[in-house]
This record gives sequence, structure tokens and C-alpha cells, in this order.
Amino acid sequence: MSTQIREIDNYFSFKPELLPLGVQSPCEIFVQEDGEYKVLIKQGEHFSLEIKNNLKEKNITNLFVSIHNKKVFQDFLLEFKPKEYFDSLLDRYTINNESYYKIEKECIDPEIPINFCLYLHDGKSFNLLLDASEENPKNISEDKLSEGDILISKKDLNRYNEYLQKLIKEGKTETKILKETTKLILRDIYSEPINRKNLMILGDKIDEIINYGTLESKVLENFLIMKKLDNYNYVHSLNVMTLSLSLGLKIKLDKEDLRLLGIASALHDIGKTKISPLILSKLGKLTEKEFQIFKTHVIESVKIAKELGLPEKVIEGIAHHHEKLNGNGYPFKLKSEKISFFGKIIAIADAYEMLTTPKAMKYALTPYNALLILVQDKGCYDKALLETFIKMLGRLI
Repeated sequence: MSTQIREIDNYFSFKPELLPLGVQSPCEIFVQEDGEYKVLIKQGEHFSLEIKNNLKEKNITNLFVSIHNKKVFQDFLLEFKPKEYFDSLLDRYTINNESYYKIEKECIDPEIPINFCLYLHDGKSFNLLLDASEENPKNISEDKLSEGDILISKKDLNRYNEYLQKLIKEGKTETKILKETTKLILRDIYSEPINRKNLMILGDKIDEIINYGTLESKVLENFLIMKKLDNYNYVHSLNVMTLSLSLGLKIKLDKEDLRLLGIASALHDIGKTKISPLILSKLGKLTEKEFQIFKTHVIESVKIAKELGLPEKVIEGIAHHHEKLNGNGYPFKLKSEKISFFGKIIAIADAYEMLTTPKAMKYALTPYNALLILVQDKGCYDKALLETFIKMLGRLI
């Protein structure tokens, strides 16, 4: 699925196939020629077959609408081509993540003014929720943070991070803020895998999580991200890290091992940054050739970990997270005694997180059914660790 809508400066682009034939346009539609935006269709004019064919002949694949007419045009598309428009939104912010970033609405404090726009996606429509800026910051009431996903433009990520830091300075250091700031640093790491500065920040965040988890027994409920179709590698990794650290705390690992386990579980899928998005975001089952390519993400993750100079325990945890005790895992087909302790922990956390995460064309399993599958996969997971993991999750299911 290719991205069909994307913001560019004061315009946003879209694919011509989104326009319905023979319907009056609610606003001016532009075409870019010789570096200039020229009016192709005036407000009230129709998108004709002649215009469509002319675009094909000129090999023009993008049209444009002024950013000021964004909502009008979005409502127009939603009315006449709801499926195509919804697919373009899903592709844009869920799969390719080109323009928008989903935030945790629990991190928005009605008492602290916001200096960036908020958008609401309720599963059907995508609308501006709060029109705020640096020059015109605004507060938002809790009742406006209704059902649906809250998103911000990627260009406002720095402002959002500054907003979170302001919440911390105001003494609002609840787990939700720690969770969100950790998610942001993981996003940066998955964008720049070899950036050692980000790795150091991650280490500090892991220390905070460990300290919080040591003091607060309900760290798991407070920290795990409940998500819909957020199949970002870094969100998955954050949840696997949380589950792994929670299990590590439960079996009373010392702080140094917990820190190393946190880094290994956070970076276990970092090699997916080397795999084609066409494979990672494919709807439906992978072909055998595609699956073989997908499995190379483990080796790629190990390469990145070595390039970062990470400790052997971390590298082993990353390398072994898809190994099974019966030797049926990958990529090394290791058996029980040769699989590292970190690898055994991350394997359980990773499998559970994948089973309980909804994906396109696939529902998430309930925690109970996910754990049932792990138990029934006899010979795959460390029995003692799995039993502790189940007890740890018991109060949640």
C-alpha cells in the first residue's frame, strides 16, 4: 500500500485516484509544474475523465490542496470515497508514519497549555481537535479527549517532548510520563540505530523504570501500552522491554543485570530497520522467501549491537530471542542449555506481546489465550520462567 496523502510545506499532496469522477470539488486543486503550484481544478469544477487521462499522459502522480482547505477536503473524501480515504490515513500514520505520531492522551494535562495542534482519529474520520501554536498556546478539557487516537504532526515532536519535560518539572512524574518519554527515545533509536547518545539516554530511562518498579509493584499495569494498530517496532520493543523487566524484577535479578536485560529487550528487534517495509507491513502471510528475509532481522540486530559495543550478555539476549528450547527456533536452532538466560526471558515476553497485539487483518488474543498458547508450545520456553511470567500476569487476566 503506497502513501496517498502527505503534507508538503503549505500544501498536502494526494494521489489522483482518490478524486471521485464527476463530482464538484469543494476547493481548488493544484498541480506542480516547473516548481510552481498551478490551479488544475477550481472550486465547484468537476474532476473529469479528460483531466484524469491528461495526468496519466504527463505522468503526474501527485495533486495538491492548500493546507487551509485540509478539513474541507478530508470531509469531501470521507463522504465520497470513505474506504480509500481511510486506507490512506491508515497507511500514512500507522504503517509508514510519514506525517503523524500517536501520543498517549493520558499525558495531556488540562492545566498545562499546549503549543502544538492535536488531531483526533476515531476509526472513521481524521479531524483537527485543538488548533494551537507557539504564538497561541491553548488548554484542552478532559471531555474533549474522547474515544479515539490522539495524534500530532511529526514536525511538533520537539514541542511535545518539551511539553512532557514541563510536566516533569511541574512534579507530574507519574509512570505515564516516564512511559511516553521512553517511547520517544526508543523512536529516536529506531530512527538512528548507531547513535550512542540516544543509547545513553535509554540507559538512564531504564534505570528510572527499574527504580520505579522496585518501589511500585504495579509497574506492569501502569507502564504497558494498550494499543490498536500501532505496529511500530519501537512500541513493540517498549512493551517487550517492560514485560522483560517486570519478569526480571519478579525473579529478583540485581540492578546491573536488570539494566542489561532492559537494553537487550529494547533493542531485540533493532535489525528490522534493515528489512524492507514491504515485508514488515505486508497484509497476510509472508511467502517462504519473504519469511527467510524477515528472519535475518536477528543477525542484523546482532550486528548493530556489536557496532554499538554492547556487553556480551546484551548481544546474546538479542541473538537468542527467537530460539526455542527444543531447537526449532531461529536463526541458530540452539537447544536449551545453549540459549542465554536473557534470550529465554525475551523470547517469552516477545511471543506474548506479539500474540496480544492486534494487527491488520488479525485480532489480538486475550492474555489468557496467549498464555495458553505459550504453555501448549511444549519444549519451546523455559518452564520455570514461564510459570513465573504467568503468575506475574495473573492479576491482569
